[in-house]
Amino acid sequence: MKKLTIGRVLLLIAGAVALSGSVLYLVFDGTDRTFHTFGFILGIVGAASTAIALFTDAEVSPLVPAVLYAAACALVLRVAVPSLSDVWNHVNFIGGNAFLGMTFAGVYLTAAILGVIVCFAGITRK
Repeated sequence: MKKLTIGRVLLLIAGAVALSGSVLYLVFDGTDRTFHTFGFILGIVGAASTAIALFTDAEVSPLVPAVLYAAACALVLRVAVPSLSDVWNHVNFIGGNAFLGMTFAGVYLTAAILGVIVCFAGITRK
């Protein structure tokens, strides 16, 4: 635990957020228009690449999970926007669960922001 820098701690938190979000994404998948399996895959691969970034001391290794989390956020937003437009227009044309779509986009956005902070904070002691 003494070797953990603030960057590594934030990287662990980002990985835990993305992993728990991805598992919940799979659990709440109602096979409606709000969810896409590739968003789940991007979250899981991002969480797995967090482990790789923790065990290597390369300075660019935290960038990989941050990019994957940002891509997962963008995909979830892209899929959830039609459902969100139904909420804005007070109609039920597209269907889907806009609340869960925005929730999972927020989860992946949180993980991506933490990943970007880690990129600037660094994971090695100087």
